[in-house]
Amino acid sequence: MSNRDEFSAKTKAAVALRANHHCSFRNCPQPTSGPSDESPEAVNMIGKAAHIHAAASGRGARRYLASMTRKQRTDISNAIWLCATHADLIDRDEVTYSADVLRAMKAEHEKKCGERLSYALSVGEPSPDLIAIGPDIVFVGKFLGVESEVWSFHLESFIEGDVHTLITFADRYDETTTNDRYVLVNELGDGRALRAKPSVTRETTGGYTVRCPVFPSAARIPAADIPKSWALSDSHDLMTNNGNWAMVSGVDALPQQVKTCLSHQIGESPLYRDFGTRFAEYYNLLAGSLWLDRYLKLEVIRQAAIPYIAPTNNQQYTPFLCIERVFGIKILADTPTKNWLPISVDLSVKGLGRWQYDLSVFIPLEPIRRWSFDELLAGPFVRG
Repeated sequence: MSNRDEFSAKTKAAVALRANHHCSFRNCPQPTSGPSDESPEAVNMIGKAAHIHAAASGRGARRYLASMTRKQRTDISNAIWLCATHADLIDRDEVTYSADVLRAMKAEHEKKCGERLSYALSVGEPSPDLIAIGPDIVFVGKFLGVESEVWSFHLESFIEGDVHTLITFADRYDETTTNDRYVLVNELGDGRALRAKPSVTRETTGGYTVRCPVFPSAARIPAADIPKSWALSDSHDLMTNNGNWAMVSGVDALPQQVKTCLSHQIGESPLYRDFGTRFAEYYNLLAGSLWLDRYLKLEVIRQAAIPYIAPTNNQQYTPFLCIERVFGIKILADTPTKNWLPISVDLSVKGLGRWQYDLSVFIPLEPIRRWSFDELLAGPFVRG
């Protein structure tokens, strides 16, 4: 059994994305992935998430730091995306390529990637955007159109998953939980629940065509009909009114509805395991990257457009209740303040129209403690 502290698949995908799938070594022009002639689904991958501080002690373990914990060694901050040649080079010369040098190299490369993407957006050049199918497949692609309740896309390149993951999702579609059957499209600011399994076809000019049978748009309620709930202050505390707990409803409850939905992390509730967002997960992996806004937009679309089916009563509703389209999301600060990350949302609201608002989303510093139903029944506990 290996004693190496390896990166997770999600961390490897994130550090590659932050590096735009190019080697981070100074002045290396090497792309790290491309098509293979082995089969229509095959990919040549020559990049790797290299450890800045070594994954384990022992002979040849360069830059190993004994004081680091396993969590620190496997964190994205300890990873740098390199081509195979430069990954080997840095492990042969720890004097020249110290941890500080590699961190600076990584930061410089990611900054350049961000500047290139930012420039492309500012001058109106076509830029890639994200599409998600279920929770484990994210790709760069373009919406092609809709016909007979089937959405079609050109798939340019995978960010999470691969063709095999997509085919497996289709093969096991009937075994997939209903809450995980969806397609989200940043280009449209919209998404749909899947009506049947997706299909994928290799294009002769490169890439793939993906077809997703979808249900019609989910029902939303007018903002004026948002149910009554406890009112929260700007400091995120419950409010009182003349000695009683204050309540809020309708349009006045809209900012709070968005804020509480986005602040609830998926898996946090033992009774509603599929409810919530992956905001904290994405922030911890992609903070400082221009891809973060795009990943978070996928999650906002999911809360706006995909019906959640409660397991206790089979009630179906979109978590936002009244949001019909997501135009954009913007991070307003480099880091959270006391776990609260300020963001700006640009949404279309039923009965209200275009709605822009600044709010804060809770980002836990530590992973959410997943309490089981048995633990809840066992008696009092302290949330960790």
